[in-house]
Amino acid sequence: MDTYTKISSPEVFFLADSHFKDRRRDGETERRRLFIDFLSGVPAGAAVFLLGDVFDFYFEYRSVVPKRYFDVLHALYDCIRRGAEIHFLGGNHDYWFGPFLREDIGLIPHGNDVFVECQGRKIWCTHGDLFMPGDTGYSVIRSFLRNRLVVAAAKILHPDLMDAIASRVSEGSKNRNRRSAKDMAYKFAARPAESFFCRGNDVFVTGHIHYPLHQIKQGKDLVIVGDWITQFTFARLRDGKMSIETFTHGGKD
Repeated sequence: MDTYTKISSPEVFFLADSHFKDRRRDGETERRRLFIDFLSGVPAGAAVFLLGDVFDFYFEYRSVVPKRYFDVLHALYDCIRRGAEIHFLGGNHDYWFGPFLREDIGLIPHGNDVFVECQGRKIWCTHGDLFMPGDTGYSVIRSFLRNRLVVAAAKILHPDLMDAIASRVSEGSKNRNRRSAKDMAYKFAARPAESFFCRGNDVFVTGHIHYPLHQIKQGKDLVIVGDWITQFTFARLRDGKMSIETFTHGGKD
């Protein structure tokens, strides 16, 4: 039986897949501004779950902080200082975090899934990359890239070289995967309900698919939160009810 961590937050937010990389890229300055505006509006006492791939690549060295993420990291730090609780799940692009996010920024890191109980709901949170049908080979690659020896060896490389390698790999992955995010979301949701509610939970929240979707299956909530690239969507738990909302210039729609 999985252990559920009880939290007492009156509001819980779930976001994923912003894939922040470089402010010089088209549209990223605006995407970051919206993300930072969102965090500035999170009230004290609330909880935020970042469900992976917040960064298009994040690799933590002992004494090096990625300059290109300074504004995002500062916004996370400031949100926590105001009294919010922020959880961070590693995705398939930003799993390689270390103590800096926990000790200096104040995030609560989780390597994979996390199980929480809040407002009378039991919630299974995950990035979702291992749930995609037909990706059996991916799990092998994923295990290799997360191997401690591989990570230790990678730290020998200069950060700029690591970033260049990761950028090439990321672009190659995106070029190979041109499937419709909407089709992927509905195919994902078509799986038997037992796939999502087999851990004593009545809410399943995931990222990775880049298309927002909320379905009720056997009285339980299946939620794909969408992304922060074109959708600007997030999920919210308030008064025990799940919803998907869109963040705009003026706030939340």
